[in-house]
Amino acid sequence: MPGRPRSGAVVGDALRSAAAQPVVTGTTAVVTALVCLVVLLTAGRAAAAERAVVASIDAVGTRLITVSDPQGQAAIDPETVDQVAALEGVRWAFGLGPASDGRSVALPGRAGVAAMRPVVGDLPSEAAAVRGRAPRAVGEAVAGTDAAAALRLVDGAGAVSDGSTVVGVVGVVDTGEDLGFLDALVLYRAASVPTLSQVYVLADDASTVPELQRRIAATVRAGEPSRVQVEASAGVLRLRDAVAGALGASSRQLMLGVLGGGLVLVSVTVLSAVQGRRRDLGRRRAVGASRSAIVVLVLLQTAVAGVMGALVGSVGGVAAVALATGVAPPGSFSAGVAVATVLIGLVGAAPPALLAAYRDPVRILRVP
Repeated sequence: MPGRPRSGAVVGDALRSAAAQPVVTGTTAVVTALVCLVVLLTAGRAAAAERAVVASIDAVGTRLITVSDPQGQAAIDPETVDQVAALEGVRWAFGLGPASDGRSVALPGRAGVAAMRPVVGDLPSEAAAVRGRAPRAVGEAVAGTDAAAALRLVDGAGAVSDGSTVVGVVGVVDTGEDLGFLDALVLYRAASVPTLSQVYVLADDASTVPELQRRIAATVRAGEPSRVQVEASAGVLRLRDAVAGALGASSRQLMLGVLGGGLVLVSVTVLSAVQGRRRDLGRRRAVGASRSAIVVLVLLQTAVAGVMGALVGSVGGVAAVALATGVAPPGSFSAGVAVATVLIGLVGAAPPALLAAYRDPVRILRVP
């Protein structure tokens, strides 16, 4: 139908026009690439910093939930560990039984005292073995670094007894800052543990801690559920949300400012191109091209240049941020910036495209 060319023909015409006008296409592509680059170097760098800061806040201490029996009367069932570990969003869970005073069997009276506690469940990966290995069989134990020093376990092995139970220490573990309370303990595998004093649970994501805390409270099996306490680091979680919100707002403001500048630059560039092609576009209208075909043609030319520029700018911006900070912006953020830049370019090209489509072709083509 006259004035309504096939979509394939319009796309092909747009590609040929983009190739026939290297200056305009190149200028639009450079503007788009610069917008992408600047957004990633400013807002992208801020986003990378936000991710790094939130990741540091999202350490074990932020995601750790503690189920405890502070009065020793709740009678927490050891099966609670497996049930809690099976909940969605839980990274790991383990429980500790009541403490007793342990002394070195090899050095009676010449070594210090360390608390012995039976452990239910696997020790977390954060409890890295400095020497030896993790306990596997009943009667095997590991000592924290402070407990090993107190008991004078120089080689990280030895027998420890609380008077009724003798365990063999097969390794020494360093639990780091977040699980530092384990450093002073001797943790051993027991044939049976009647009740637990604490259950420690690590969430996969700090943002899920409040909801997970409620689900854990409903899952715990205990003789006296009302005496069980389920606690998390509420203050640290509020700090995390505040920091993430402030950094995120800063990133969005920077990005909006740069994209706004890009919108103006693309509009000016496309308007100049349309002015230079007014006779060509007028001729198309005179021979039957519809207004919509002219609009689509101009927008497609802008899109071709914008996609090329966005690809170059995004790759360059991600590489620059990674080299400057050591942390690349999130992939979803980088892709979103590229798409947003192309869309901003199309929005900026819309007024010049409409101007070209609604001009009077006869007046444009009239020879003075």
